[in-house]
Amino acid sequence: MHDIHEVCGLLGTTSRTLRFYEEKGLITSTKTDSARRQYTDAQLEQIRRVLALRALGLPVKAIAALQHRDGDLRQAVLARRAEIIASIETRRREIQLLTDALAVLEAGDDLYAQDVRTPDVPSPQNDEIAARRARSVVEGDTEALYRHLGPKLTAYMPRDAYTVVRADTLEPLGEFVAYDRLAHDAESPRVVEQYVRYTRLGLKIRFVFHRGIIDGLWMGYYEI
Repeated sequence: MHDIHEVCGLLGTTSRTLRFYEEKGLITSTKTDSARRQYTDAQLEQIRRVLALRALGLPVKAIAALQHRDGDLRQAVLARRAEIIASIETRRREIQLLTDALAVLEAGDDLYAQDVRTPDVPSPQNDEIAARRARSVVEGDTEALYRHLGPKLTAYMPRDAYTVVRADTLEPLGEFVAYDRLAHDAESPRVVEQYVRYTRLGLKIRFVFHRGIIDGLWMGYYEI
């Protein structure tokens, strides 16, 4: 048996964290006559697994589903990575807005008289490019896709890295069914989303445009 303080020292965690996980049903402990929590070797291994999954950023709900065999570990990791990629894309858009604002200021212009946000209406040209390049993603035509990517995105996302991410993203989708709707982000007309139907899941390909060039690319899922 391992005392709770011993476990905390071994695994680099706190007793408060262990109590929280136990309240959520992720781990169990063995109560002694002194009411102090102790852990068997099997319970210690259970704690190691939970801490490893939390280190990856998986939420408590996802970990609970994995423990009850209602979830798939690979899918959970893919979903978490997709969430992080989405948050990175949001930050990239914010950085671009700040960069545009700095360009206005450095040119000596009045920032408050400029529209440094986005055009007021979606661009038909962007829609056409998004539809064609979505097909490049689905069909694996990397050369055609990269011809429309901006230099910053190309540097940020090398082709070999994109190839791996694309393969991992498409793997759980099933068989291709059809190209679904083309949509625009409600807050930014520069963002165009192509929805693609597969037999198991839908694929959402999100393009962020800057002056007719694809400056951001994100792939996620939607339920069909």
